[in-house]
Amino acid sequence: MKNVVIFFLFIILFISCSEPSLIIDVSKSKSKLDFRHYEQDLFNINTENLETSLDQLAPKYPVFINGEYKDPTKLLELNDYLNNELNIKLFSDWNSKIGSYDKIKEKLNHAFSHYKHYFPKDSLPVIYTYISSVNYTTPVVVKNNEILIGIDLFYGEDYEIYSQDRIPKYLSKNYKKEYITPIVIRSFAKNKYSESIHGETLLENMIGLGKIEYFVEAMMPNVMDSIRFQFTTRQMIWCYSHEKSFWKHLALKEHLFSKDYRNYKKFIQHGPFVSSVERESPGRAGIFIGYRIIKEYMDNNPEVTLNELMTNKDFTTIFRDSKYNP
Repeated sequence: MKNVVIFFLFIILFISCSEPSLIIDVSKSKSKLDFRHYEQDLFNINTENLETSLDQLAPKYPVFINGEYKDPTKLLELNDYLNNELNIKLFSDWNSKIGSYDKIKEKLNHAFSHYKHYFPKDSLPVIYTYISSVNYTTPVVVKNNEILIGIDLFYGEDYEIYSQDRIPKYLSKNYKKEYITPIVIRSFAKNKYSESIHGETLLENMIGLGKIEYFVEAMMPNVMDSIRFQFTTRQMIWCYSHEKSFWKHLALKEHLFSKDYRNYKKFIQHGPFVSSVERESPGRAGIFIGYRIIKEYMDNNPEVTLNELMTNKDFTTIFRDSKYNP
């Protein structure tokens, strides 16, 4: 029993630390993002003179208020949106569920300070928040150099609207404020490297998505793995303690080189678990394996830069040079 306790304490310590090479000084790349809170301005406008009010908001929110906003049909749609009972409640509950953007801004600024360290010539995105009407399929949208956060999707996993909308628990568990930064960074990275993360086989997709998780870690090196992966502590422990057996399972069942997405998608998508026998095995556990392959690859190839890793489409070479053998 004592050995079991020591093992789990070791695992918890291990998953809380990033490798030293990712712990960097960002004092010279400290960034301050441009945050714009559409819901705060929109739900407080004068609806009796909607067109004039929108004229004032349009320069600040071009992603929401475009050149067609004065069209009578568009004005009617916006008026319906503002008077929708669900949207009114979602905005009303912002005070109790979010209350302040200070901590969220601090964490995102810190993450993008790391980004600026690695990519000093890149411009930073504008961050918008808005009420999405619980559009749970896309809590974060990346458009060009703009990031849109549906803030109503981060009110806490037990928020009553989520259960009323019958959102699966394995999805609503992600709707926490502390997950905003990893979800934003992950979405940003997937958009930036969309041409170099997708493959044909399960193994190729695990490696491609593992690169994304490594990128998230590089932007958030002082954050626990469980927060970055959006896993519970027990799920994170399962991933580390079952890494070898899970890898062996994927190999023996011939999943690794399968090109049948319907057959292997459960390993890389959100889901309640990947094994009906072991309920602590999280959906997306295959991405964890991909992340571990990338960690080994970067450890064994220290000359490779982050951007070189992310743009590398040669999944076979990455796997070979990782020498991965859990």
